[in-house]
Amino acid sequence: MSETTAPPPTAGASTAGSTLMNPAATQATGQAGTTGQQDALDKGVDYILGKAGHKQNASTTEKISDGIRSGFKKLTGKDIPIKDKQ
Repeated sequence: MSETTAPPPTAGASTAGSTLMNPAATQATGQAGTTGQQDALDKGVDYILGKAGHKQNASTTEKISDGIRSGFKKLTGKDIPIKDKQ
């Protein structure tokens, strides 16, 4: 008696059900109006995630951009020339 699982969604499949499991996904769709504290790096991360089909809330985008800043500094020893708005 093996358990069957549904196949993963294909590209272009509707993700309407995913908002039921992730309430933040419904908030992320209207994120364009929440750019008050986002700097250029945050906006760039948000844009790329949106193009890839991943909508994130502002705090998640901020964490990702902070990780990028940290990684860039470790690799180059320099700060990213985009000031962080916190």
